[in-house]
Amino acid sequence: MPFQSVIRWLLPKDDRFFSLLEEHAGVLAEAAKQMLDLPARPTFSGSIRQVQEILDKIHALEHRGDDIVRAIMLALDETFVTPIDREDLHYLATALDNVLDYLYKAAQSFVAFEMHELSQAMREMLQLLAECTAVLKDTLPYIRTHQLEKVAPARLQVVSMEKRGDSIYQNEMASLFKNPQIDAKELLRQQTVLEALEAALNSCQDAVDVLENVAIKNA
Repeated sequence: MPFQSVIRWLLPKDDRFFSLLEEHAGVLAEAAKQMLDLPARPTFSGSIRQVQEILDKIHALEHRGDDIVRAIMLALDETFVTPIDREDLHYLATALDNVLDYLYKAAQSFVAFEMHELSQAMREMLQLLAECTAVLKDTLPYIRTHQLEKVAPARLQVVSMEKRGDSIYQNEMASLFKNPQIDAKELLRQQTVLEALEAALNSCQDAVDVLENVAIKNA
């Protein structure tokens, strides 16, 4: 058994890292759920306030995510022996934070560009994000409880959804570029939101890749 693992076994367990990461995963799942509440059809004057309220909720969640990441980084500075490798804690916190940042960027762009509805491609990608973040939320506790054999199947789920998201993104961008009725401004609006959603999906895979690496190292 590696020396660091022996030390971890001997010393009292510090579960705050797991608690913070699991809380962050819950924040992600809630943000993705809120994104699905953005309008799927053209908004009217009465819906503008609702869209802004959704953005405000996601912004608050993004701030909470930042607070959690800061708490994790401070805890890393204060802790000699961590429950898993400190670089894995750092990578995982960063990947989760990236998902949240990209979700907020997509919502912020939707509002700033005065977009009136989610396209079908955006809604499909948001549904995938809702499912991916739910998987992350469900999978993170397996590290704390040492149910490591359940991590690999969860990773396969996320990888499959990320690939579907890539396909949706590529097909939608090709369709937009080929459509003569789409002007440059509208193309830029939709591209900005779609790129943020694709980046969020990529970051979900980054997070679950770290989880699988942790499971392999601690099996």
